[in-house]
Amino acid sequence: MHSRAAIHELSTDRPSICVVVPAYNEGRWISETLDSVLAQTDQADEVVVVDDGSTDDTVAQVERFGDAVRLVRQANAGCAAAFNTGFACTSADFVALCPADDVWEPHKLEWQHEVLVRNPDVDVVFGAARYFGGSDEEYPRPPAAGLQDPATFWGVMFERNVIPDPSAVVRRSLHERLGGYRHVIGEDYEFWLRALAAGARFYYDPRLVVNLRLHGGNLSSRALEIWETLYSARKEHADAVDDDLARRMLARDLLRVGRSAVGVAHTDRAREAYAESLRYRFSAHALAGRAALALPGADRLLRSIVSRR
Repeated sequence: MHSRAAIHELSTDRPSICVVVPAYNEGRWISETLDSVLAQTDQADEVVVVDDGSTDDTVAQVERFGDAVRLVRQANAGCAAAFNTGFACTSADFVALCPADDVWEPHKLEWQHEVLVRNPDVDVVFGAARYFGGSDEEYPRPPAAGLQDPATFWGVMFERNVIPDPSAVVRRSLHERLGGYRHVIGEDYEFWLRALAAGARFYYDPRLVVNLRLHGGNLSSRALEIWETLYSARKEHADAVDDDLARRMLARDLLRVGRSAVGVAHTDRAREAYAESLRYRFSAHALAGRAALALPGADRLLRSIVSRR
């Protein structure tokens, strides 16, 4: 394990990598995560855990690892802020993203170092991932391995996020140039789209590098905020893709915004979302939702239903 000062002395042929582990109340899982990071066949140059104001035993679990891990503590500010703190704490060439409940495969950093040495212009390297702890499904993959063609990858990423962030290593200067992660749900997807727009080069290695843990704590109930964020991110970059794809995805996002808004009795937003969705693309579901919310007493009925949950 290299100190931060020693990173500057590493060979320029081998880019340095710092692992950043954001953690908020992850005492149950973080030891297994750190064990997988420290057991890599090609060790990271630094491992930084950013404790985001945990109130459980997360800090105590991290302290068990001694000097192998650098602990940085901050008041609770969310995952995006914790990642940004981690990037700011290192001078490494690349940062490997590692949420505190996921588990790396042993060769992850070795394989990604090899990719970076062979492709020195690449800004983001990512790999395959699968779920565990309730499902063994694979995370969505891009259709092609290797260096991603920007025009093709725009279409792939606009339709769905195929970059599991715990699989990725990100050039630190790219993060700095883009101003870091924005404080939104789904900060990784929003960041990838901005990186694409800025001309970043992406490389996909199809080998399995990370196992994504499923548990109650990471199944978000903030559906409305999630879909609002996805819609905003796609709308910002709609000019980068085919018009038909843009309209189809924006209409779908707004339909889901509408449904989510109905679920929390935000009827005004639901009406707006259904109407906006129909302007992008006709949908019987959006039309039905808009019509139902136009009925007398719809607001009162929805508030009553939600209040009983």
